[in-house]
Amino acid sequence: MKFAAKRRSGGGVINLTPLIDCIFLLVIFIMLAARFEPEGGIPVDLPSAQAGETPRKVERLNLTVTADGRFYIEDEEILVEDIERKIIEYRTAAGDPDGKDIVLVVNGDKEANHGRIVEALDAASRAKQQKVTIRTRQ
Repeated sequence: MKFAAKRRSGGGVINLTPLIDCIFLLVIFIMLAARFEPEGGIPVDLPSAQAGETPRKVERLNLTVTADGRFYIEDEEILVEDIERKIIEYRTAAGDPDGKDIVLVVNGDKEANHGRIVEALDAASRAKQQKVTIRTRQ
């Protein structure tokens, strides 16, 4: 009896479609799960600047001046008379009463009255805030 040897095909085929589908779903999940939010809670239209420097990662206190002249510290609306007191309270609560490690970030809308932003900076000066930066977009 003579047996014929069976021929094997060139190899198995691996179907990559399910793997590509899983990777695609993971990418979509990560994109949807990521939080893309601006740093301040009050939306303002920031002016542009070419030579801006981003402060290094330190404790920040956001002070926002809206186009209609209202003031916010973080997400709380305040009066201009209360800015100095709130800055001091924040620094004391953060354990840095001298303000050496806390940066006051002023988010001023580009349509805001220049005088209102100067009032905010003056209040920060009276509170002896050492580090102040004005946020812009590049």
